[in-house]
Amino acid sequence: MSMLENADVGVWQDLFTSIIEDADSNILLLDDEFRVINLNSGFYWIFFETYGIELKRGTSILESMEGVNRSLTQEWKERCITALSGTALKVEDVFELEGRKYYWEIHFKSVTRPDTSQVISIFSRDITVRKAYQKKILEDEANLRSILNTIDDSVWLVNTNYELIDFNKEFFKAYKLAFGVKLSKGKNILDLLPDDAPDLKEMWRVRYESGLRGRTGKYVDTYHVDKEWRTYEIRTYPIIENSRVTGLTVYSRDITIQTRTEDLLKRQNEELIKINSELDRFVYSASHDLRAPLMSVKGLLNMIKIDPDRKNVEHYLSLIERSVSKLDHFISDIINYSRNSRMDLMAKEINFHELLQESIDSLKFMEGAEKVRTIRDIKIDAPFYSDYSRLLIIFNNIISNAVRYRDSWKDDSWLKVRIHTTEESVHIQFSDNGVGIADEYVEKVFKMFFRANADSKGSGLGLYIVKSACEKLNGTIHVSSKLGEGTVFRIDIPNSKPAH
Repeated sequence: MSMLENADVGVWQDLFTSIIEDADSNILLLDDEFRVINLNSGFYWIFFETYGIELKRGTSILESMEGVNRSLTQEWKERCITALSGTALKVEDVFELEGRKYYWEIHFKSVTRPDTSQVISIFSRDITVRKAYQKKILEDEANLRSILNTIDDSVWLVNTNYELIDFNKEFFKAYKLAFGVKLSKGKNILDLLPDDAPDLKEMWRVRYESGLRGRTGKYVDTYHVDKEWRTYEIRTYPIIENSRVTGLTVYSRDITIQTRTEDLLKRQNEELIKINSELDRFVYSASHDLRAPLMSVKGLLNMIKIDPDRKNVEHYLSLIERSVSKLDHFISDIINYSRNSRMDLMAKEINFHELLQESIDSLKFMEGAEKVRTIRDIKIDAPFYSDYSRLLIIFNNIISNAVRYRDSWKDDSWLKVRIHTTEESVHIQFSDNGVGIADEYVEKVFKMFFRANADSKGSGLGLYIVKSACEKLNGTIHVSSKLGEGTVFRIDIPNSKPAH
């Protein structure tokens, strides 16, 4: 038999008292009659400060409490009876001392001694600080929840099993619009993606996996949301606790408007680069072409001054008139170019009979105009609406080209103009039997300042302006030609009829 087994009851009592005094908890032991068997100083002082009761061995705790708080006495009696029945009990009590609330966690449990009598052990701990922290955490969580739900961006959190920990209202709404799924916490986020989109699931699995390995991520995606395609910038941030990744926070920001604006700026910048390039070329070529007839006029004037034969004056004046006409034609092309580039679209109903006649009348004093016969074929199946001024520019340039490049060796020069309007568009075809265009030049005739050779009579702007005007009207133009036989221009322009 060991030394402890041979020790008397007093030794055991002293040992037990020493243990409970050193314990962190407040300890009270009661017998089955609710009398105090033992207690440590912690429980003694708490009871004394709270109720003014000095608990001693042999004291009935219920009788001591009866004169102070009857309702609490009854509550403690029920707890002790529950413990004696074999059911362990844990409760939280609130005590107020000097105007401050204290929270206590109390455990009731019974054990049976060798003599079959029962002992009720009561352990209590001050959890006031813990409760304060819990309250603070709940308040912080409520504040965080409020902040998350006021953010315009989508935010969601997943754990290492890809299960949703939390998400805000914006993500809930966007996800439902995109995939028709109502989110709920605890669900596997990958399982919520459409089954008919395996590539999308795999893409997101790789992203989550990368984030859960501790890597931040940045992605740009496009999804069909609420009947339109929208672009999102997505960022992933690992959640790290105690140097270990425990989850992933994902932010998704709608950048559709920003992306569209950037695309628009990019297109506008490209257009500006193109315009600047064309402007540089235009200034260079225009200054050269404007200077040429002026220098010719200047030279002819000098010839008039120094030529003693006055009979040649009339010839010189004829040449001056030709140079001035060429200069006037070039300036008209520049005006048309500027007007087409800057003028707003003004759609109105077009009378093609009047438009064609106005164009022909404006060119009747052009050299050789009387030698080109016009054949008209106009079919109006529906009222047509477009910009009259730009259509007139198109007609004037193509008809003047038919006159300028007629084949003088042919007895009959003609220009056929066919016009057919429908509800959707107008188809216009200009066909002539002029000199035609060589195959190697057909694809280049719409370029700015293009001339097939040095003897070309035009400014090199006419067909460029025609193509630009067609594009302004959202139309198209195509040309086919055969050298020595003639040229055909085909134009299609959509009907800009007003909405009813």
